[in-house]
Amino acid sequence: MANTTPNDLNLTWDNLLLGQGTLRPDLIESAFHMASSRTVAIKTRHNDSEMVRQLRIHGRVVEPIKDFLKDEVRALGHELGLPAQLLERYPFPGPGLSI
Repeated sequence: MANTTPNDLNLTWDNLLLGQGTLRPDLIESAFHMASSRTVAIKTRHNDSEMVRQLRIHGRVVEPIKDFLKDEVRALGHELGLPAQLLERYPFPGPGLSI
């Protein structure tokens, strides 16, 4: 979502929620303080942009699997009965996959 999108849609902090499938490695690679106070940025992630950080500050980001690694998310998907076709895809979880 471009930074102009919320403005174009007349969204404010009160009516904007962002749901995303951020995984633990995403936070570590982005050097986000939620992962560790001692991390150094390896790469910038689409799910940890400045806009996303501002949304987090305002409590407007829902990331239900942010504390999990890929293998743990696959195990969770298996427990939920998701087909192997989804659980073994690359990239995993990848764009457009939501539970």
